[in-house]
Parts: sequence; structure tokens; C-alpha cells
Amino acid sequence: MPATPMSAKPMPDDEPSPWRLMSDEEARLSWNTELGRLADASPFQSYEWGRYHRSLGWEPLHYVAPAADGGAVRALALVLMRRAPGRLGFGWCAGGPLGDIAAWRALPAAVRETQGLHGLYVRVRCERPRHPHDALLLRHGGWRPPAHPLGSGLSMALDLTQDPEALHDAMHRNWRRGLRHARGELLRIERTSHPDVDEIRDVFAEMEGRKRLPELFSRDRLAHLFDSAAARLVFLQCRDRDGRLVAVRGALTLGDRACDYVAATSQEGRRQRASYLVLWELLAQCRAAGVAHYDLGGIDPWLNPGVYEFKKQSGAREIEFLGEWQWATAPWLAWAGDTLVRRRGSVRATMAAWRDRLRRKAAAPGPAGLPEEAGAALPNR
Repeated sequence: MPATPMSAKPMPDDEPSPWRLMSDEEARLSWNTELGRLADASPFQSYEWGRYHRSLGWEPLHYVAPAADGGAVRALALVLMRRAPGRLGFGWCAGGPLGDIAAWRALPAAVRETQGLHGLYVRVRCERPRHPHDALLLRHGGWRPPAHPLGSGLSMALDLTQDPEALHDAMHRNWRRGLRHARGELLRIERTSHPDVDEIRDVFAEMEGRKRLPELFSRDRLAHLFDSAAARLVFLQCRDRDGRLVAVRGALTLGDRACDYVAATSQEGRRQRASYLVLWELLAQCRAAGVAHYDLGGIDPWLNPGVYEFKKQSGAREIEFLGEWQWATAPWLAWAGDTLVRRRGSVRATMAAWRDRLRRKAAAPGPAGLPEEAGAALPNR
């Protein structure tokens, strides 16, 4: 990707807001093009990522800060919005904002003004490497680190500009042994953009039960992912010699960057070391598509040491992101937004039960039932 210089000068308080809200049609035609011109572009800021989350109940808002000289854009931000009574808004910006970090100061005000909000809570997760000066600039603009971040702010990345032999040689001997074992199991790797989501969901369900994890991907969420973001997804399936699906892995891509997003392995797949082969083949597919930087999707050495060791032994280097920051119009709203994030698991479970109840009512005969479209319009996440 061509690099766009990023300013380090804070924006004066009296400077007019640089941000403009794009229409959805304008974003559909030009958003990804403008995104690709920024050095820190992320697939989590792509137009397809917003479309995927629209199907999950979010409202994607595309904000652009044009350059003063009419050249490349100064900054971009895809903000996913949910609304609450009382003209309150809760915004989420994964992988961004992008470009000039000094422009972030004016972003919340632009969101409030364009959306007619009385109160706003917005959280961002920036994937550029952490630098103390950037953190100071954000604090100066009213942003604060959340008390309960979604992740550790750490990840690991692989350099795919090196040839496959060099990449293989840089891996730990245990990783190479796992790959060699998987190759001896006669596993079959296949790439697809329209898989059987029920089959994939079964692999996730088995893994979630074995590891005592919450639901990572529902069937509906998987279906929406492949319907809305297939153009950004490199997705591989791994089958054993009997044709059974034992592992899946997928990465979201944008230009020369890819990020791990979907991964699951069954118990049988673990025995066959399928995760080693499917990741190795995914790296090869991404390299062939022009990817130079592969983000392995976050690490937490303390809470998930097994995944950490798997990624570390792949030869990836550890990186620390600028990470998560939040902004709110009032302290109570900052507390409320952070609390919702911290309790997101129970909130999702409650919402899922509520949706099921409404759908059962809708399916029941009699005037008490809701119209079918009322239940379908409820957000999935």
C-alpha cells in the first residue's frame, strides 16, 4: 500500500471539524479506494466489514477527513453505531480510525452532530504500533483507555515477503514437526467462499464445548459473514481422508495486509495437527494474493497460553498496538459503555433468549403474535 504521511500536530480547539459523513452509495463506490491509500489501512475498516455488521444490527457510518490540499484523504473512520432511547449512541470502530491521529479529536463531535445525538459513547481499537507520543495526543483530545478492554492490545505478525523456505526455516522445530505430522495424515485443503455454514458451526460447537468457551460464531453470524464479506475473506477448510471437516481458518484481507478472523479445529483435527497445515496453506494463499503482512489476530499470553505458543512458534514477531480508547459525553456514559462491553457475554445471551421468545410468539397463531419481519429485524449481536 502506498504510505500517506501522518501528522503529529494536535488540532487547535477552534479549528473547524475536518470530518464529513459519506452517503452509503458514495462509500460503496469509493471507500475501499481511499482506504487503500492510507499506510495503516485495516480490513476491519473496509466497506464489506460495515456491510457485514449491518446484517448483525449495527449501522455503519463512513466518516472522511479530506486533505486540505485536495490530495489523498487525511483520515478515515468506519464507525458502527447502535442507538438507545434518549438520543443516545454507542459507537464501535475496529481497526481504526485511520490516517492523521490528530484528527481523532474532532471525530466524536462530528458523529454527534451528524446523527443528532444527545449523548455518545464511542470506543476505537487502533492497530498501528503503539507510540508514547500518539497516546499523549489522544489523551489531549479527550480519549481515555477503557477499564475493561476487549483484548490485550498485543498481536503477532508474519512477514510474507520472504520466500516459503525462509518462512519455514524461521518456525520453531515443534511447529515444523506439527506441520510434518499433518502432511502425513492425508488431509485435504480446499478454498471456498460459500461453505456449508451448518458444517462449520458443528466444528465450532464441538470446540466451544471442549474448551468451555462461549459461542464464538452463531450460524446466523457465519451466514452473514459469507454473504456480506466474502470479497475480503480468504477461507480454507480442512477435511480428513474420510471427507469429514476437521478444521477451518479464514483471514480478512485488504491490499497487502491480512488479519486472522475465523479459526476452529475439532478434536479429531487436533489429533491430526490440522491447524498447522491449514494455517500454512492459508499463508500461501494470502502470499499469492499479494499479502505482505499477516496479523495472527491477537494474543493473550496469560489467559490463552496455548494459542500464544502456537502463534509464537510460527516465527511471528510480537507487536503492541496503540489499542483501545474510549470517549464519552459524560462519565456515567463512559461507565455504562464500558460495563456493557465487560458484560457482553451475558448481554448477548439475554438478547438471544429475548429474540427466540419473540420469534416463538411471532410463529404462534392469534393476534398476540408479532409479524414475522418484526422478529427478523432484531439485531443479531
